[in-house]
Amino acid sequence: MSPRRLSAALAQRLGHDATDGLVELLDDEKETMLNVAAERFERRLTEEISGLRVDLVRELHGMRADLFRWSFVFWIGQLATVIGVLTFIMLRHRI
Repeated sequence: MSPRRLSAALAQRLGHDATDGLVELLDDEKETMLNVAAERFERRLTEEISGLRVDLVRELHGMRADLFRWSFVFWIGQLATVIGVLTFIMLRHRI
């Protein structure tokens, strides 16, 4: 931050040395605040991504259980149909 960005009244009241010191302090604190904000953002982003990952794993686990259940129902239905057709064919040939 340059002394030009400070108001003229403040620069005149503080004097040249104090104005330079204030500008340096504000520049240093600006960097510190940007670093703190970036670290907080990264931490929050990591927490959110971790939460989403856990939710995704739970959802996939539930879907896999449902898929297994429906697959079992499908194969039982197919087995019953094949047995029914074979029984029908065998009974037709006896008559």
